[in-house]
Amino acid sequence: MYHALLTHRDIYFVAFDDLGNVIDTNYPVVSLNLSNLNDLIFLVGADNLSAIRDYISESGSMLQFSVANLHFEMARFQSSEDDIVFCLQIEAKDALADAGKLSAIERDYQLITELSASISVLNDSGGAQMSDDLKRDIEETHLPEVKAKLGQLEDPSLKLCLEIIQTNMETLLTEPDVNNQLLSVLTPSEFQVAEFIRSGMSSQEIANTLNVAKKTVENHRNSLRNKLGITNRGVNLRNYLQTLETK
Repeated sequence: MYHALLTHRDIYFVAFDDLGNVIDTNYPVVSLNLSNLNDLIFLVGADNLSAIRDYISESGSMLQFSVANLHFEMARFQSSEDDIVFCLQIEAKDALADAGKLSAIERDYQLITELSASISVLNDSGGAQMSDDLKRDIEETHLPEVKAKLGQLEDPSLKLCLEIIQTNMETLLTEPDVNNQLLSVLTPSEFQVAEFIRSGMSSQEIANTLNVAKKTVENHRNSLRNKLGITNRGVNLRNYLQTLETK
């Protein structure tokens, strides 16, 4: 009953425990599978997700922020002597906002889902040499689709991810030798992390974007150094990857 009452007043929530497991929600976007705190990245962005984690770990007194036309506020409840429940309240900033406006987040998520074929084509571009057919598909179909969707996105985190994907595709078309050299020795996941590093993202930012542990990103960094022959720890990995673009 309380779900319906809150929803009727355009008030939504996501409740989770101190481990980040979602225990209840009335958020209406069914395409978002909210089972863990990390799943909120498409809703609040990487920076705000990090702030929520800090709130949980440090028992902060107040946390409020806004994304697009939505206002978010954290609350902490003691459900029993030992159990603590954290609640992220979501409310339209404009009292006149209707379901059409709230669907902006869902629309962003759907745009990314529609790009699954274009995103996966980056994995298919590995190997010693990219085929002419694949290059033509990227140039005539996938890259234009990515650019079109980029202009429709509102979420800044998703825009950043898509901009990196666009750059990857453009680089594959303009600098095939460098990227084929990397792709011949790196796994698709390592190549993706390498591109994030080359763009200037930190290990924590990459972990938040890929929804993986920071340790996983650090392992990819070590693997990159080993496979690229960077034995000197004094060599900055990002600078090294950037120099490959000019070789």
